Amino acid sequence: MSEKVGPTSIKQWLYFEKALQFHADAEDWQSLEKVNAKMIDSLKKAGKPSNAAQLRARKSLAFTHQKVLAQLEQVKSKLAVEMRQFQQQQDGLAAYQLTQSSGDAYD
Repeated sequence: MSEKVGPTSIKQWLYFEKALQFHADAEDWQSLEKVNAKMIDSLKKAGKPSNAAQLRARKSLAFTHQKVLAQLEQVKSKLAVEMRQFQQQQDGLAAYQLTQSSGDAYD
């Protein structure tokens, strides 16, 4: 007996897995968000897995989803560090410019 084709087919869960990983690797956050929303909608519509193959496919999808979330957290942390460094540089530049302009007043 073959798996039915449609939003709840095993192939569809595999598609979501590949798309999540592809867009995460490409750091294409808008596309990743769209895929994630479609995946959630499909999971809600599908309900509980109807057989062991469906369950395995969904467990694999859940594992990939967790990996992508971890990847996003790493990128988020890296970006936060870069933003702090940028802000510190801006603060230092502003202080330098202030000392330069106040020094000019005494010349």
